[in-house]
Amino acid sequence: MIHVPDLTPMEHPQLIAVGYLAQGEPFSRGPIGELFVDALLDLLLDPWQPSVAAGFHRCEFCRISGGPQRLQYGGRSIPLGASNLYVPHEGKIFVSPSLIAHYVDAHEYAPPEVFQEAVVRCPPMRSIEYLRAILSNGPPGFARRQAR
Repeated sequence: MIHVPDLTPMEHPQLIAVGYLAQGEPFSRGPIGELFVDALLDLLLDPWQPSVAAGFHRCEFCRISGGPQRLQYGGRSIPLGASNLYVPHEGKIFVSPSLIAHYVDAHEYAPPEVFQEAVVRCPPMRSIEYLRAILSNGPPGFARRQAR
């Protein structure tokens, strides 16, 4: 996976990267709250994606196994390494790889506070409120353009 520093704009200034970690690059570590973890895993159960990229990413920090392909927690089974998460928040959309759940769990990654707040406040995935938040916080035509 390519390394992108947290809170860096991606292909558009309103699309902000979080959790694109890579071996040899620094990242923040520290405690995170259970409320954030529960919200993150709920969103990752079946994340909406405006486009699909072929391929699967392994964890670069797990030197032997490459990390798990699923994360089991609280009765949930979260697929890892093949999807991205889009979290709308205050005029932008945070974009994270699904491996963010593994990084938080196994490598003590602490995403930026603003991202943690956005995850906790995010409407339920695939709800009409989520769609409205994506439309109102993303670049003009973002969801519509990607759906074609």
